[in-house]
Amino acid sequence: MVAFSLMLVLACSSPQDDLLEKPNILFIAMDDLNDWAGFLDWHTEMKIHTPNLDRLAASSMVFTNAHTPAPACAPTRAAILTGVHHARSGTQNVYWGDGPKWREFDALQNVVTLEQFFKNKGYKTLGAGKIYHSQAPPWTPTSQVEPANWDFYYPSPYISHPYQLRAPEEVIYPEDVDNENRPGGGANGWWTWGAIPVPDEKMADYHVVDWANYQLNQQHDNPFFLAVGTWKPHDPWEVPQKYFDIYPLEDIVLPERKKDDLEDAFDHGRRWIMKWVLDNQQWEKIIQSYAASITFADAMVGRLLDALEKSSYKDNTIIVLWSDHGMHMGEKDNIEKFTLWERSTRVPLLISVPGMTLGGKRCEQPVSLMDLYPTLVELTGYDQPSHLDGKSLLPQLKDPTAETQPVITSYWFNNPRQTNTAGHAVRSLRYRYIYYPEINLEELYDHENDPNEWDNIAYRNENTQIINEHRKALLEMLPELNWKESSPEGYSIDVNGFVKKDNFESF
Repeated sequence: MVAFSLMLVLACSSPQDDLLEKPNILFIAMDDLNDWAGFLDWHTEMKIHTPNLDRLAASSMVFTNAHTPAPACAPTRAAILTGVHHARSGTQNVYWGDGPKWREFDALQNVVTLEQFFKNKGYKTLGAGKIYHSQAPPWTPTSQVEPANWDFYYPSPYISHPYQLRAPEEVIYPEDVDNENRPGGGANGWWTWGAIPVPDEKMADYHVVDWANYQLNQQHDNPFFLAVGTWKPHDPWEVPQKYFDIYPLEDIVLPERKKDDLEDAFDHGRRWIMKWVLDNQQWEKIIQSYAASITFADAMVGRLLDALEKSSYKDNTIIVLWSDHGMHMGEKDNIEKFTLWERSTRVPLLISVPGMTLGGKRCEQPVSLMDLYPTLVELTGYDQPSHLDGKSLLPQLKDPTAETQPVITSYWFNNPRQTNTAGHAVRSLRYRYIYYPEINLEELYDHENDPNEWDNIAYRNENTQIINEHRKALLEMLPELNWKESSPEGYSIDVNGFVKKDNFESF
């Protein structure tokens, strides 16, 4: 196939154009990868080794201010792939089990999904691993893939990730801790970490990439949409020993932590996990295991990029790489995701387009993963479906300083350890604004002066205009929202605009 140029694709905007002139798409999803990836360089005190992601970043547009629509796997993936933000579809309050139950929501019943769009245009749709939400064997194997939308899915549209070998005898999990109260349910649960005595070839993600590499070595008559999802660095944080050797425990640098950090903020109900980690002296081991899992996942992406580079498709394939949400590693007294702060919402996002000289350019404007669907549609020269909530990023690919609108992350918090409430975060170029309607709490963080989001400045008089601007952005998506004039439930505000949670206990 001839090399693809941007000018040619933009000129070919009709559905009747020659399909063979269209670019291929390699759509790479990584699970639970936060902004510690080397090219984003957030955890500067401790180098995270991601040479393959850095290699891709060097030939891509790097979106440094990219955010997820939800701080959880299931609603995020459904939103990205349907193009409908879950704050509008109602899916934010659901953790689906087996099957594509997101189709049961009224707003999603008839929408054309991303892969369905390209299949309808004549693309060959191929998928492997975790693209839609799924659980992996041996726990509760599930898949939300719709079989009819894919020409082939590996290992199956009904079980979308291979069996992951674990090492039960060597666990992995230390015995000198309080296992009875350990989050995650013991050694057979999700939340374990440590090196496993197997080579890369025994890892499930290795087989996902093997299958994708096989597809890249085949001759395809039509352009392809190839979606490849790695499970790592999602927990369990268990990968081969060689990745742990990169991060000796004595070299681990812990993230910064402020003991009274949540005195002026919403408690997402997960501080007990951080307390358990501290009480059982596992923080360094968790950081080590997460870092090792990132580097393992990076190695798997490297194998995929190598195969593409050696294939006949290297010069006419758009590459998109993203992670579904971020991950707290102790910041703001949280381990895991499920918050509306920067550590949960900020994600790696790379886009490489043949014919465009992107070479490591960086866009600092706020963008959303909701923008992926419309971006790919425009890059391939098709008309935009009417149901999409995102905006094409082609203007930013042409000019990374082109301004964008603030982006929104939403979630429903129903953790039994805290108040049930919806929550909505608005991320602009400089600020993060959060609103919890049920308790009427607002948070505002100035990233120019407070990148750790330690000081909630929402109730200070000088920030009234900033608050109103961010409220307006939120109302554009959710016009039914309204703000009460009363103080937030369970919080006190002094005359200087400092907010404090009543009966806050630090540890």
